Amino acid sequence: MAGDVLSIWITGGGSGIGAALARHYAAQGHRVIISGRNAQKLQEISEGSDGHIQPLVFDVSDDDASTTTSQALQELTTHLDLLIMNAGSCEYIRAPELDTALFRRVMDSNYFGMINTLRAALPLLREAPHRPHVVGICSLAGLIGFPRAAAYGGSKAAAAYLVHALRTDFGDLLDTTVVNPGFIRTPMTEQNRFPMPFLMEADKAAALIARRIRRRPMTVNFPRRLSAILQLGRLFAPIWYRMYMRSADSLGRKKKASGK
Repeated sequence: MAGDVLSIWITGGGSGIGAALARHYAAQGHRVIISGRNAQKLQEISEGSDGHIQPLVFDVSDDDASTTTSQALQELTTHLDLLIMNAGSCEYIRAPELDTALFRRVMDSNYFGMINTLRAALPLLREAPHRPHVVGICSLAGLIGFPRAAAYGGSKAAAAYLVHALRTDFGDLLDTTVVNPGFIRTPMTEQNRFPMPFLMEADKAAALIARRIRRRPMTVNFPRRLSAILQLGRLFAPIWYRMYMRSADSLGRKKKASGK
């Protein structure tokens, strides 16, 4: 497929990694469809692309939208060579409270959103002239537990399992890759009020993703230094969780002493 013009669909293409990936592939002459909930943002990304980027409004968390979105896709392209499921959201829990609605919102976007995307894309993936490729943008946060990230990390871990499992159910049709980024400078990470080690710009992350998924590996983890730290944390999980429990206990004592 080297040198071929690809037909690509990127969800969550209105900002962040999705927008950067769209620009990257468009600059190479590929045909890119971007989707998201904000029509204005999608239009802004598509402008100036010489027609290489086409916007399509699609809320991945809306189960009922899969059928109409599939029909709309078929009006834009005859097939899909590459599907990048990038749409997602992040909300942090407020321990010790557990807000079921919060967990459901995050799962609707990050996990069920991938299922809805796949439902819409399958007819066009089946029409690809070559073996198509499905990429799920997950997160290094899904590798091991972090404070307040039970909803986000849990949804990303579930999404990664989903993408890997597709190899068993659809292995005769397509290849799959799970991409686990670390901290990327995007509108979603702007809400973070904690240190983000090895923070990477979205355009640099997009170029790295595009380069590393070319060979269709099962998993892409980056940046390597952060991935290595988390893999080490998984290897010594009891120490990892004990460390965070001590941090939480220390913070709790400080708040109690200050009367907050």
